[in-house]
Amino acid sequence: MIQVEGLTARTSRAPRAQLGPVTFALDKGGRYALVGAPVDGVELLLAVLAGSVPPRKGSVRVAGAPAAHGPSVAYAPFTPDLPGVLDVDDFLRLASSIRGEPAASAEERLAVLGVASLARRRIGTLTFEESRTVALTEALTSRAQLLLLAEPLATLDPRAAARVAPALLARAESGVTIVLTTASREDARALCGEWLRFDRGKLTLRTTDEDEWSPLPGAHGARLFIRSEGARYLLAELAADPTIQTVRAEGVELVVTGRDPVVLATAVATAARRANAELDLLRFESGEGEP
Repeated sequence: MIQVEGLTARTSRAPRAQLGPVTFALDKGGRYALVGAPVDGVELLLAVLAGSVPPRKGSVRVAGAPAAHGPSVAYAPFTPDLPGVLDVDDFLRLASSIRGEPAASAEERLAVLGVASLARRRIGTLTFEESRTVALTEALTSRAQLLLLAEPLATLDPRAAARVAPALLARAESGVTIVLTTASREDARALCGEWLRFDRGKLTLRTTDEDEWSPLPGAHGARLFIRSEGARYLLAELAADPTIQTVRAEGVELVVTGRDPVVLATAVATAARRANAELDLLRFESGEGEP
C-alpha cells in the first residue's frame, strides 16, 4: 500500500522538524500509529504521504503511484486548511463532489462525531477545535481507502472526543488503511495495531508487541525551558492544559514540567498556536520533578 525508500524531508512551515532518512512499508488494511512529537517529524511524514510536502530525497509511493491527494486518500492535518467563506454543509458537499462520491446529508455525516449542529455554520466562524472536528469528520465519513490523520483524539470539539475511536475502528473493519500521528502512547494503543516510533526524524522502533515498546526516553519526567515575548499569554494557555504538571514564569522565560516529553512538547506547540506566541526553545531535560 505504502512504500517509503530513503526518504528525507523538511519544510519552512515547521523549520525545527526534519525527517529521515527513513525506509519502511505499510500494508493495505492496517492501522498504523506514527508516534512522536511534531519536532520528531511525524506530522511532516504524514504531509509527505499525503503529497502536500515533496520529499527532498528518496521516494514515496501510495498504491503504486507517487504520493498525492486523490479520491482514494483522505488527509486531516493537525491545522486544517478549510475554505472559510463556505458553510460547513457546502464544504462537505464540495468534498464529496471532488472525490466523486454520492452526495450525503451534512447533518448525517457530522452526527458521526456528534456535531450535526455545525452544518449551517460558516467555516470562518468556527473555533480551532470545531474546524479540526469538521476536517476529521470529512475524512472519517468519506469513501477514501487510505486515511491520514494527525492527532485524531486531540484538540477536538468536546462532543466529538468519545466518538472518534468507534468511528475510526469501524472504518478499519471495512478494510480501510489508517495511518495516524500521535504523541500519546495510550491513543496509539487504543487506535492502532502497529506502532512506529520516531525520534528527531529517525524511525527508532516498529512493533506490534506492547512488551517490546520500552518507555520513551525521559518518560519518568521532563522539563521544557522556553523563552517567548508572549510568555504571559502562553502561560495562561499552558496552565489550562491537564497534561502539564506545572508551569511557572521567570521573566520572559517559562519552565514547564510533565510526565511524558512527547506529550509535553505537543501541549506546548498547541498552546503557542492558540496564544499566537513565537517560541525560542532553550533546552529540554529529562528527570524527576522540579529542577
